[in-house]
Amino acid sequence: MRLILIRHAQTVANDEGRWQGHSDYPLSPAGQTQAEALAHALAQEQARQPDDWKEPVLYSSSLGRALATARAIGQALSLPIAARDDLREYDVGVFSGRTAADLDRDYPQIVAGFRRDGHWDHVPQAEPVAARARRADAVIAQLLAAHGDTQTVIGVTHGGFMQYLVAALLGTRRIWGFRPENTARFEFTLSSAAAQQETTDSSGGLSTYRCRITRFNDCTHLASVTR
Repeated sequence: MRLILIRHAQTVANDEGRWQGHSDYPLSPAGQTQAEALAHALAQEQARQPDDWKEPVLYSSSLGRALATARAIGQALSLPIAARDDLREYDVGVFSGRTAADLDRDYPQIVAGFRRDGHWDHVPQAEPVAARARRADAVIAQLLAAHGDTQTVIGVTHGGFMQYLVAALLGTRRIWGFRPENTARFEFTLSSAAAQQETTDSSGGLSTYRCRITRFNDCTHLASVTR
């Protein structure tokens, strides 16, 4: 399976420095331009390399900012969108919709604990870290079960949850921190046989030809776009 994971385009909240989580904000004007540039780049790539785009499918988080990004892609590639709740951003609890200044004012003790060790257990109503990891594992398992090794699968998701999806793809319980850019592409090739072998054969995941990372936080499609 060729899996292309994409973070949604810039939103008004991104531009204002607000946490989002499950709260939803529309794309900013810059975000709409980003989405269109991404969609154009994908369409050009499909036209140049049709053999790499076998039976493409398009999934999106059910949150509006992801769906708006996916709509641009769907129009460019003539693909319907299948909305999925399990691709949504994790709930950031009481941080939702607030800027850093808002949080310092309204929740100083909570913010102090979070800044001290970065642990989400300090944040009331946030989705637990273990639940995020389980959700990501389930998403990847379901995609592998539903799609063939030669099929291209596009998933539009969110910056925070992307880190858990990448961990699930890499088969690591450690969640590595990185900052996905708006409309960044993360592309992986993973065979169902390799995924199954990893659970039964200690050598199953050792071949670099079975599982590959071909793009990581790639924003080259934005080269001519002011961000």
